[in-house]
Amino acid sequence: MKKCLPLFFMIAFTSFGNASLAQDFDNPGKYMEVISKQQENVSKRYMSYKSASAHGKREKKVEILRSKLMDEIQEARMNINSLPSYKGDKNYRDTAVNFMKFYYNVMNDDYTKIINMEEIAEQSYDEMEAYLLLEEKIQEKLSEANKKFSDAQKQFAQKNNVNLTEDKSELGQMMEEVGRANKHYHEVYLVFFKPYIQEKNMVAAVTKENMTAMEQNRSAMLKYAQEGISKLATIKGFNGDNALVAACKSMLNFYIKESEKTAIVNDYFLTKERFDGIKKEMDKKSNRTKEDVDAFNKAVIEINKASQTYNANNNSINEQRAENLNNWNKSVKSFFDEHTPRYK
Repeated sequence: MKKCLPLFFMIAFTSFGNASLAQDFDNPGKYMEVISKQQENVSKRYMSYKSASAHGKREKKVEILRSKLMDEIQEARMNINSLPSYKGDKNYRDTAVNFMKFYYNVMNDDYTKIINMEEIAEQSYDEMEAYLLLEEKIQEKLSEANKKFSDAQKQFAQKNNVNLTEDKSELGQMMEEVGRANKHYHEVYLVFFKPYIQEKNMVAAVTKENMTAMEQNRSAMLKYAQEGISKLATIKGFNGDNALVAACKSMLNFYIKESEKTAIVNDYFLTKERFDGIKKEMDKKSNRTKEDVDAFNKAVIEINKASQTYNANNNSINEQRAENLNNWNKSVKSFFDEHTPRYK
């Protein structure tokens, strides 16, 4: 199942235009301008990386863009760190340096944790929930660090009589949109995944002819699908786009219908069990009576009929599953194509 990459972002609170490191730092506005420019450069690299990952670019290209983002963060940290303190005040500069250092560690260490968890997360709902929760915790840490940086910026501006504009730049708005889109997707995805993993386990149980496990997973699948339908009723579409919610609802309705058809599976395996027993006894007998032959022939007719019904049901279920999963995956792709800004 497709999942978005971890949400890591920065928000630029000020916009000053072009700046270079060769500045007269007696001017507090010029001083802030240099730091803001470093922040902007990192934000641009992030959006390029995020845009490529969301719009289906090749994995190699996405990884190259992530590497460039890491390099940009390091360069920004070093550039800011090379600045002199402003009239002996180091707080604003050092807070910006610490933020860049923290951001780099997140993109390096926490990103690795996320990637390592990804495959395990596909195995159970609890693991998937933990996987997405880790993303959210990482985002919370970044938001807290960003707030410290923003507060230091505002304090410096106030102390040095620099007017800040609170209007978000186009880049800042793009980054906010990425965050909101990921949050919406996570909410819908968990509703989808809960019965999905139970259905996966149910199918595995059928393959192993474990009827007890099949029934346990079928019951859980039905419960979670029904609960999911109720949950989806409380989730609004994203910016008026209900396609993702609708695709999830169709998937849940399929699981409900599938659970109703497991009686056919039970009937088949019960019939198969009876047939196997009759055949085993038949094979033991060297002198078979007419009654034995008639009973065996009757069992053959029953197992053939049960097999035909079972196979027809399987084919129908497999086709419906494939159709709904294909629709879900297309909806996920379309969602990110539509709601993740394209940025080069």
